[in-house]
Amino acid sequence: MVAGVSIPTEDRILLYLLNFGSLDDIYEADTGLTQKGISINVRVQRKHISRYLNKLIEDAMVEECVRHVKGAKQKMRCYCLTGQGVKRAKEIQKIVGNKVVKVRIDDEVKNMKISEIDGATSVHLRFSDIVCEALETHDILDMKTLESIEENRRRMIDEKTMKSEVYKQALAVAWRSGVLTTSEKHLIDALKTHLAISDEDHKHMETKIINDIPPLRATHVDLYDEILNLIGGKPTTREENILELLKDRLNKD
Repeated sequence: MVAGVSIPTEDRILLYLLNFGSLDDIYEADTGLTQKGISINVRVQRKHISRYLNKLIEDAMVEECVRHVKGAKQKMRCYCLTGQGVKRAKEIQKIVGNKVVKVRIDDEVKNMKISEIDGATSVHLRFSDIVCEALETHDILDMKTLESIEENRRRMIDEKTMKSEVYKQALAVAWRSGVLTTSEKHLIDALKTHLAISDEDHKHMETKIINDIPPLRATHVDLYDEILNLIGGKPTTREENILELLKDRLNKD
């Protein structure tokens, strides 16, 4: 953290949301206004972001609404500042903007107010991005690093999107029979951890996949189980062969 720069997570969220206007007349919201987008931009783990947002909603600084989101197939929860939130964010911006930090520009280190940094480069820098970088950087801010924030953010979002798609496909394969076996659940849980998929994203994907399973699939699984119960005891060789054929036909693993 650059000396003299300290700001609570809730205030970082307010500063970030100050980059956007109201969602009242917006049909399609920016992806940056979802929980995932906010967590990426304020550099807070996704599993924690809802707690901070709920606190801001309770304090009437932020409001939640459901909107279509660019690139998404369904509506999602989005967040924006209330009038009170805008006022508070501007107060924070003024206070933090007057903080003086050391900035390396090429081979020279200068003392600059945070509010002056954006004007010292031809690349537009969000005030909230500069603050986040100052909170994570020790001693001196590097202008080249600041100028690469937007490119790094796009790459991070692309990586997260790719991981989500891989996970969604694996989840769909695991549920293709309409039943998630114990071994499949273990594999899915391990993949979920490895790809850092949030519980909320997992639940959303799984619910949609289950809802998309044809009704007959569940009926087939029930039919298979009923046949097993009717046989009772250890099946004969002929019954085992029939069950194997039935299993293949019904696509039951």
